[in-house]
Amino acid sequence: MSDNRFGTPPAEVHIDNALVRSLVHEQFPQYASHRVQPIGSGWDNVMMRLGTDLLVRLPRRAIAVALIEKEQRWLPELSSRLPIDVPVPIHNGRPSTDYPWPWSIVRWLPGDGADRSPPDAGEGRRLSSFLYFLHQPAPPVARVN
Repeated sequence: MSDNRFGTPPAEVHIDNALVRSLVHEQFPQYASHRVQPIGSGWDNVMMRLGTDLLVRLPRRAIAVALIEKEQRWLPELSSRLPIDVPVPIHNGRPSTDYPWPWSIVRWLPGDGADRSPPDAGEGRRLSSFLYFLHQPAPPVARVN
């Protein structure tokens, strides 16, 4: 799933289709019949497609747990105000006997990653709007990052 050209840190847990199927079956049985397909992994998360319209994001290192928790807390609140679609968690998975950390199910967002396709003419403006929004003062209830 991931190559090591950039010194990607090793995963601290083994994540495969069988694990994802087990977690989904146990915690979200309404998706138990959905096909699980590996999409890729980065430094922090493994992504598995779940059926045709969902994606499972699982931390592969302990350091990424805080990031998933922040996504689960803030993306549902922020997403309606953002100028681009973001992978909002629709289900928050819990640690289990087979997997030690929280994880998320998000809606599948069609398209290619920015590292795989050249930007179109409007993407610069959308990106600048997104970054402008993100660099506003946080709500008073947000912890200091």
